[in-house]
Amino acid sequence: MGLRWEKLLEFTRGEVREESREIARLKRKSSLGEADIEEVLELADLYLRKRNSPRAEACLRDVIVHVDADEEEILEACNMFEKMGKYELALEGYRRIDGMGGPEALPLYRMGRLLERQGRFDEAVRFHVKAIEREPDNPECYYRLGVAFTKSRRYADAEKMYRQAIATDPTHSKSYTNLGYILDLGGRRSAALQQFRKAVQHNPRNAEAHFNLGALYGEEGDKDQAIKEFRIGLEIDTSSIEGHYNLGLALIDKGLFDDASGEFRKILKLESDNVNALFYLGFIYYRKGVYGKSLKYLQQATRLNPGNATILYYVGECFNRLEQPQKAIEYFKKVTEINPDDSKVFFGLGISYEKQDDKRKARECYRMAAGVSHETNPEQGQLAE
Repeated sequence: MGLRWEKLLEFTRGEVREESREIARLKRKSSLGEADIEEVLELADLYLRKRNSPRAEACLRDVIVHVDADEEEILEACNMFEKMGKYELALEGYRRIDGMGGPEALPLYRMGRLLERQGRFDEAVRFHVKAIEREPDNPECYYRLGVAFTKSRRYADAEKMYRQAIATDPTHSKSYTNLGYILDLGGRRSAALQQFRKAVQHNPRNAEAHFNLGALYGEEGDKDQAIKEFRIGLEIDTSSIEGHYNLGLALIDKGLFDDASGEFRKILKLESDNVNALFYLGFIYYRKGVYGKSLKYLQQATRLNPGNATILYYVGECFNRLEQPQKAIEYFKKVTEINPDDSKVFFGLGISYEKQDDKRKARECYRMAAGVSHETNPEQGQLAE
Protein backbone atom coordinates (compact mmCIF):
# COMPACT_ATOMS: atom_id res chain seq x y z
CA MET A 1 0.00 0.00 0.00
CA GLY A 2 1.33 3.44 -0.98
CA LEU A 3 2.18 6.24 1.41
CA ARG A 4 -0.59 8.71 2.16
CA TRP A 5 -0.20 12.21 0.70
CA GLU A 6 0.09 13.74 4.15
CA LYS A 7 3.04 11.51 4.96
CA LEU A 8 4.71 12.28 1.64
CA LEU A 9 4.33 16.01 2.25
CA GLU A 10 5.73 15.55 5.73
CA PHE A 11 8.80 13.82 4.28
CA THR A 12 9.23 16.61 1.69
CA ARG A 13 9.01 19.30 4.37
CA GLY A 14 11.54 17.34 6.39
CA GLU A 15 13.98 17.29 3.44
CA VAL A 16 13.57 21.04 2.94
CA ARG A 17 14.18 21.72 6.62
CA GLU A 18 17.25 19.47 6.60
CA GLU A 19 18.59 21.25 3.51
CA SER A 20 18.03 24.65 5.12
CA ARG A 21 19.80 23.54 8.30
CA GLU A 22 22.75 22.35 6.20
CA ILE A 23 22.95 25.71 4.41
CA ALA A 24 22.88 27.52 7.75
CA ARG A 25 25.63 25.27 9.14
CA LEU A 26 27.91 25.66 6.12
CA LYS A 27 27.22 29.39 5.88
CA ARG A 28 28.21 29.82 9.53
CA LYS A 29 31.45 27.85 9.05
CA SER A 30 32.24 29.85 5.91
CA SER A 31 31.69 33.21 7.62
CA LEU A 32 34.05 32.14 10.42
CA GLY A 33 36.68 31.03 7.90
CA GLU A 34 36.41 27.44 9.12
CA ALA A 35 34.89 25.83 5.98
CA ASP A 36 37.23 23.85 3.78
CA ILE A 37 36.99 24.12 -0.02
CA GLU A 38 34.83 21.00 -0.38
CA GLU A 39 32.33 22.50 2.06
CA VAL A 40 32.26 25.79 0.09
CA LEU A 41 31.51 23.80 -3.06
CA GLU A 42 28.77 21.93 -1.21
CA LEU A 43 27.29 25.26 -0.06
CA ALA A 44 27.36 26.55 -3.66
CA ASP A 45 25.54 23.43 -4.83
CA LEU A 46 22.86 23.86 -2.13
CA TYR A 47 22.37 27.50 -3.15
CA LEU A 48 21.95 26.39 -6.78
CA ARG A 49 19.27 23.90 -5.75
CA LYS A 50 17.52 26.78 -4.00
CA ARG A 51 17.95 28.84 -7.19
CA ASN A 52 19.98 31.40 -5.32
CA SER A 53 22.48 32.06 -8.12
CA PRO A 54 24.12 35.19 -6.65
CA ARG A 55 25.17 33.39 -3.44
CA ALA A 56 26.26 30.30 -5.39
CA GLU A 57 28.36 32.52 -7.64
CA ALA A 58 30.00 34.21 -4.64
CA CYS A 59 30.99 30.81 -3.21
CA LEU A 60 32.39 29.62 -6.52
CA ARG A 61 34.37 32.81 -7.04
CA ASP A 62 36.01 32.16 -3.67
CA VAL A 63 36.96 28.65 -4.79
CA ILE A 64 38.65 29.59 -8.08
CA VAL A 65 40.85 32.24 -6.41
CA HIS A 66 41.56 30.29 -3.21
CA VAL A 67 45.28 29.74 -2.83
CA ASP A 68 44.81 26.17 -1.50
CA ALA A 69 42.26 25.03 -4.14
CA ASP A 70 43.52 22.12 -6.24
CA GLU A 71 42.78 21.47 -9.93
CA GLU A 72 39.92 19.08 -9.23
CA GLU A 73 38.16 21.55 -6.93
CA ILE A 74 38.53 24.44 -9.37
CA LEU A 75 37.30 22.17 -12.17
CA GLU A 76 34.17 21.40 -10.15
CA ALA A 77 33.57 25.12 -9.65
CA CYS A 78 34.01 25.70 -13.39
CA ASN A 79 31.49 22.94 -14.16
CA MET A 80 28.95 24.74 -11.95
CA PHE A 81 29.70 28.07 -13.63
CA GLU A 82 29.04 26.43 -17.02
CA LYS A 83 25.69 25.08 -15.83
CA MET A 84 24.80 28.60 -14.68
CA GLY A 85 25.81 30.06 -18.04
CA LYS A 86 28.60 32.08 -16.40
CA TYR A 87 31.11 31.37 -19.15
CA GLU A 88 33.54 34.20 -18.42
CA LEU A 89 33.88 33.05 -14.81
CA ALA A 90 34.38 29.47 -15.98
CA LEU A 91 37.10 30.70 -18.36
CA GLU A 92 38.75 32.47 -15.41
CA GLY A 93 38.80 29.18 -13.50
CA TYR A 94 40.24 27.23 -16.42
CA ARG A 95 42.97 29.87 -16.81
CA ARG A 96 43.84 29.34 -13.14
CA ILE A 97 44.11 25.57 -13.71
CA ASP A 98 46.25 26.11 -16.80
CA GLY A 99 48.51 28.42 -14.81
CA MET A 100 49.22 25.65 -12.31
CA GLY A 101 51.63 24.17 -14.84
CA GLY A 102 50.10 20.75 -15.33
CA PRO A 103 50.81 18.82 -18.54
CA GLU A 104 47.15 18.06 -19.32
CA ALA A 105 45.29 19.62 -22.24
CA LEU A 106 41.96 19.65 -20.38
CA PRO A 107 41.85 23.35 -19.36
CA LEU A 108 42.80 24.44 -22.90
CA TYR A 109 40.21 22.06 -24.36
CA ARG A 110 37.51 23.40 -22.02
CA MET A 111 38.39 27.02 -22.80
CA GLY A 112 38.18 26.32 -26.51
CA ARG A 113 34.81 24.64 -26.12
CA LEU A 114 33.42 27.57 -24.12
CA LEU A 115 34.64 30.04 -26.73
CA GLU A 116 32.83 27.98 -29.40
CA ARG A 117 29.59 28.35 -27.45
CA GLN A 118 30.04 32.11 -27.54
CA GLY A 119 30.71 32.10 -31.28
CA ARG A 120 34.34 33.13 -30.78
CA PHE A 121 35.66 30.53 -33.20
CA ASP A 122 39.06 32.02 -34.06
CA GLU A 123 39.92 32.17 -30.36
CA ALA A 124 38.59 28.65 -29.87
CA VAL A 125 40.81 27.35 -32.67
CA ARG A 126 43.90 28.84 -31.00
CA PHE A 127 43.15 27.06 -27.72
CA HIS A 128 42.45 23.73 -29.43
CA VAL A 129 45.72 23.98 -31.36
CA LYS A 130 47.53 24.52 -28.04
CA ALA A 131 45.69 21.53 -26.56
CA ILE A 132 46.95 19.34 -29.42
CA GLU A 133 50.50 20.58 -28.86
CA ARG A 134 50.18 19.55 -25.23
CA GLU A 135 48.58 16.14 -25.91
CA PRO A 136 49.32 15.11 -29.53
CA ASP A 137 48.07 11.56 -28.88
CA ASN A 138 44.61 12.66 -27.65
CA PRO A 139 41.95 12.10 -30.38
CA GLU A 140 39.46 14.28 -28.50
CA CYS A 141 41.69 17.34 -29.05
CA TYR A 142 41.72 16.81 -32.82
CA TYR A 143 37.98 16.15 -32.79
CA ARG A 144 37.27 19.37 -30.90
CA LEU A 145 39.43 21.41 -33.26
CA GLY A 146 37.44 19.82 -36.09
CA VAL A 147 34.20 20.98 -34.44
CA ALA A 148 35.53 24.54 -34.17
CA PHE A 149 36.52 24.46 -37.86
CA THR A 150 33.09 23.05 -38.79
CA LYS A 151 31.25 25.79 -36.89
CA SER A 152 33.36 28.44 -38.64
CA ARG A 153 32.69 26.70 -42.02
CA ARG A 154 36.31 25.78 -42.62
CA TYR A 155 35.24 22.38 -43.88
CA ALA A 156 38.50 21.25 -45.50
CA ASP A 157 40.38 21.94 -42.25
CA ALA A 158 37.63 20.19 -40.27
CA GLU A 159 37.89 17.08 -42.45
CA LYS A 160 41.65 16.89 -41.81
CA MET A 161 41.13 17.07 -38.04
CA TYR A 162 38.44 14.38 -37.98
CA ARG A 163 40.67 12.11 -40.06
CA GLN A 164 43.57 12.79 -37.68
CA ALA A 165 41.38 11.93 -34.69
CA ILE A 166 40.45 8.63 -36.38
CA ALA A 167 44.11 7.93 -37.21
CA THR A 168 44.93 8.48 -33.54
CA ASP A 169 42.00 6.34 -32.34
CA PRO A 170 40.24 4.20 -35.01
CA THR A 171 37.27 3.71 -32.64
CA HIS A 172 36.51 7.43 -32.17
CA SER A 173 32.82 7.29 -33.13
CA LYS A 174 32.10 11.03 -32.94
CA SER A 175 34.83 11.78 -35.48
CA TYR A 176 33.33 9.28 -37.95
CA THR A 177 29.95 11.00 -37.45
CA ASN A 178 31.29 14.50 -38.09
CA LEU A 179 33.48 13.36 -40.96
CA GLY A 180 30.36 11.88 -42.55
CA TYR A 181 28.59 15.19 -42.06
CA ILE A 182 31.41 17.06 -43.84
CA LEU A 183 31.47 14.55 -46.71
CA ASP A 184 27.70 14.81 -47.12
CA LEU A 185 27.95 18.61 -47.27
CA GLY A 186 30.42 18.20 -50.12
CA GLY A 187 28.07 15.90 -52.03
CA ARG A 188 30.11 12.75 -51.31
CA ARG A 189 27.07 10.82 -50.19
CA SER A 190 28.31 7.25 -50.47
CA ALA A 191 31.52 8.12 -48.58
CA ALA A 192 29.41 9.85 -45.91
CA LEU A 193 27.21 6.78 -45.55
CA GLN A 194 30.33 4.67 -44.97
CA GLN A 195 31.48 6.99 -42.18
CA PHE A 196 28.09 6.97 -40.43
CA ARG A 197 28.07 3.16 -40.54
CA LYS A 198 31.52 3.10 -38.97
CA ALA A 199 30.34 5.52 -36.27
CA VAL A 200 27.48 3.15 -35.36
CA GLN A 201 29.79 0.13 -35.57
CA HIS A 202 32.16 1.62 -32.99
CA ASN A 203 29.39 3.07 -30.82
CA PRO A 204 25.87 1.66 -31.37
CA ARG A 205 24.64 4.28 -28.85
CA ASN A 206 25.70 7.19 -31.08
CA ALA A 207 22.29 8.81 -31.66
CA GLU A 208 23.63 11.46 -34.04
CA ALA A 209 25.09 8.80 -36.33
CA HIS A 210 21.74 7.00 -36.48
CA PHE A 211 19.95 10.29 -37.28
CA ASN A 212 22.45 11.03 -40.06
CA LEU A 213 22.07 7.52 -41.45
CA GLY A 214 18.30 8.01 -41.43
CA ALA A 215 18.60 11.30 -43.31
CA LEU A 216 20.84 9.75 -45.98
CA TYR A 217 18.60 6.70 -46.42
CA GLY A 218 15.65 9.07 -46.77
CA GLU A 219 17.43 11.07 -49.47
CA GLU A 220 18.16 7.79 -51.27
CA GLY A 221 14.44 6.94 -51.17
CA ASP A 222 14.73 4.09 -48.64
CA LYS A 223 12.00 5.34 -46.31
CA ASP A 224 11.73 2.10 -44.30
CA GLN A 225 15.43 2.09 -43.43
CA ALA A 226 15.29 5.82 -42.69
CA ILE A 227 12.42 5.30 -40.25
CA LYS A 228 14.28 2.43 -38.60
CA GLU A 229 17.42 4.56 -38.05
CA PHE A 230 15.45 7.55 -36.76
CA ARG A 231 13.65 5.32 -34.26
CA ILE A 232 16.91 3.77 -33.04
CA GLY A 233 18.36 7.27 -32.57
CA LEU A 234 15.30 8.39 -30.61
CA GLU A 235 15.52 5.37 -28.31
CA ILE A 236 18.97 6.70 -27.38
CA ASP A 237 18.12 10.42 -27.35
CA THR A 238 14.40 10.96 -26.75
CA SER A 239 14.83 14.75 -26.52
CA SER A 240 16.17 15.26 -30.06
CA ILE A 241 13.81 17.70 -31.79
CA GLU A 242 15.56 17.12 -35.12
CA GLY A 243 15.16 13.35 -34.70
CA HIS A 244 11.41 13.58 -34.03
CA TYR A 245 11.04 16.05 -36.89
CA ASN A 246 12.81 13.89 -39.48
CA LEU A 247 10.99 10.77 -38.33
CA GLY A 248 7.70 12.66 -38.63
CA LEU A 249 8.51 13.69 -42.23
CA ALA A 250 9.49 10.13 -43.15
CA LEU A 251 6.22 8.81 -41.68
CA ILE A 252 4.23 11.41 -43.67
CA ASP A 253 5.98 10.21 -46.84
CA LYS A 254 4.80 6.68 -46.00
CA GLY A 255 1.24 7.93 -45.40
CA LEU A 256 1.43 7.02 -41.69
CA PHE A 257 -0.24 10.22 -40.53
CA ASP A 258 -1.21 9.13 -37.01
CA ASP A 259 2.33 7.96 -36.22
CA ALA A 260 3.73 11.17 -37.73
CA SER A 261 1.43 13.40 -35.66
CA GLY A 262 2.73 11.64 -32.53
CA GLU A 263 6.28 12.74 -33.39
CA PHE A 264 5.27 16.37 -33.93
CA ARG A 265 3.34 16.37 -30.63
CA LYS A 266 6.49 15.15 -28.87
CA ILE A 267 8.34 18.13 -30.37
CA LEU A 268 5.72 20.52 -28.97
CA LYS A 269 6.18 19.00 -25.50
CA LEU A 270 9.88 19.83 -25.80
CA GLU A 271 9.40 23.19 -27.54
CA SER A 272 5.86 24.56 -27.48
CA ASP A 273 6.48 27.25 -30.12
CA ASN A 274 8.12 25.04 -32.75
CA VAL A 275 6.71 26.38 -36.04
CA ASN A 276 7.53 23.31 -38.11
CA ALA A 277 5.77 20.95 -35.67
CA LEU A 278 2.68 23.18 -35.60
CA PHE A 279 2.64 23.39 -39.40
CA TYR A 280 2.94 19.66 -39.96
CA LEU A 281 0.25 18.86 -37.40
CA GLY A 282 -1.98 21.27 -39.31
CA PHE A 283 -0.92 19.71 -42.60
CA ILE A 284 -1.71 16.18 -41.35
CA TYR A 285 -5.21 17.22 -40.24
CA TYR A 286 -5.68 18.94 -43.61
CA ARG A 287 -4.76 15.73 -45.45
CA LYS A 288 -7.17 13.81 -43.21
CA GLY A 289 -9.96 16.29 -43.99
CA VAL A 290 -10.29 17.58 -40.42
CA TYR A 291 -10.12 21.23 -41.43
CA GLY A 292 -11.16 22.82 -38.13
CA LYS A 293 -8.31 21.14 -36.25
CA SER A 294 -5.93 21.84 -39.11
CA LEU A 295 -6.79 25.53 -38.93
CA LYS A 296 -6.09 25.62 -35.18
CA TYR A 297 -2.47 24.48 -35.62
CA LEU A 298 -1.84 26.43 -38.82
CA GLN A 299 -3.01 29.71 -37.29
CA GLN A 300 -0.73 29.13 -34.29
CA ALA A 301 2.13 28.63 -36.75
CA THR A 302 1.13 31.80 -38.64
CA ARG A 303 1.25 33.88 -35.47
CA LEU A 304 4.81 32.71 -34.89
CA ASN A 305 5.88 33.07 -38.53
CA PRO A 306 3.49 35.48 -40.28
CA GLY A 307 5.54 35.77 -43.46
CA ASN A 308 5.65 32.08 -44.40
CA ALA A 309 3.81 31.58 -47.70
CA THR A 310 3.40 27.81 -47.23
CA ILE A 311 1.56 28.19 -43.93
CA LEU A 312 -0.62 31.03 -45.25
CA TYR A 313 -1.55 28.95 -48.30
CA TYR A 314 -2.85 26.07 -46.19
CA VAL A 315 -4.76 28.45 -43.90
CA GLY A 316 -6.49 29.75 -47.03
CA GLU A 317 -7.18 26.21 -48.20
CA CYS A 318 -8.76 25.33 -44.84
CA PHE A 319 -11.04 28.37 -44.99
CA ASN A 320 -12.06 27.37 -48.52
CA ARG A 321 -12.91 23.83 -47.34
CA LEU A 322 -14.86 25.28 -44.42
CA GLU A 323 -16.92 27.39 -46.87
CA GLN A 324 -15.47 30.69 -45.67
CA PRO A 325 -14.24 32.08 -49.02
CA GLN A 326 -13.78 35.68 -47.86
CA LYS A 327 -11.26 34.62 -45.20
CA ALA A 328 -9.61 32.29 -47.72
CA ILE A 329 -9.16 35.21 -50.13
CA GLU A 330 -7.53 37.27 -47.36
CA TYR A 331 -4.84 34.61 -46.82
CA PHE A 332 -4.36 33.73 -50.50
CA LYS A 333 -3.71 37.41 -51.29
CA LYS A 334 -0.98 37.47 -48.65
CA VAL A 335 0.64 34.51 -50.41
CA THR A 336 0.58 36.30 -53.80
CA GLU A 337 2.40 39.24 -52.21
CA ILE A 338 5.15 36.94 -50.95
CA ASN A 339 5.28 34.52 -53.86
CA PRO A 340 3.57 35.82 -57.04
CA ASP A 341 4.77 32.79 -59.05
CA ASP A 342 2.72 30.18 -57.18
CA SER A 343 0.05 28.84 -59.54
CA LYS A 344 -1.71 26.92 -56.77
CA VAL A 345 -2.63 30.06 -54.86
CA PHE A 346 -4.25 31.65 -57.94
CA PHE A 347 -6.22 28.47 -58.47
CA GLY A 348 -7.33 28.65 -54.81
CA LEU A 349 -8.32 32.28 -55.28
CA GLY A 350 -10.38 31.29 -58.32
CA ILE A 351 -12.28 28.72 -56.26
CA SER A 352 -12.86 31.29 -53.50
CA TYR A 353 -14.30 33.85 -55.94
CA GLU A 354 -16.49 31.13 -57.50
CA LYS A 355 -17.91 30.40 -54.05
CA GLN A 356 -18.80 34.10 -53.88
CA ASP A 357 -20.41 33.94 -57.35
CA ASP A 358 -17.83 36.41 -58.71
CA LYS A 359 -17.31 34.69 -62.08
CA ARG A 360 -15.21 37.49 -63.59
CA LYS A 361 -12.58 37.46 -60.82
CA ALA A 362 -12.63 33.65 -60.75
CA ARG A 363 -11.85 33.44 -64.50
CA GLU A 364 -9.09 36.04 -64.10
CA CYS A 365 -7.44 34.00 -61.31
CA TYR A 366 -7.70 30.76 -63.33
CA ARG A 367 -6.02 32.47 -66.29
CA MET A 368 -3.23 33.70 -64.00
CA ALA A 369 -2.83 30.18 -62.58
CA ALA A 370 -2.47 28.77 -66.10
CA GLY A 371 -0.02 31.52 -67.07
CA VAL A 372 2.39 31.09 -64.16
CA SER A 373 5.46 29.31 -65.51
CA HIS A 374 7.01 28.32 -62.19
CA GLU A 375 4.97 26.21 -59.81
CA THR A 376 5.90 25.92 -56.16
CA ASN A 377 5.23 22.76 -54.24
CA PRO A 378 4.39 23.74 -50.64
CA GLU A 379 4.49 20.15 -49.48
CA GLN A 380 8.19 19.66 -50.23
CA GLY A 381 11.14 20.47 -48.01
CA GLN A 382 11.51 22.20 -44.69
CA LEU A 383 9.85 25.48 -43.89
CA ALA A 384 11.92 28.64 -44.15
CA GLU A 385 11.94 30.40 -40.79
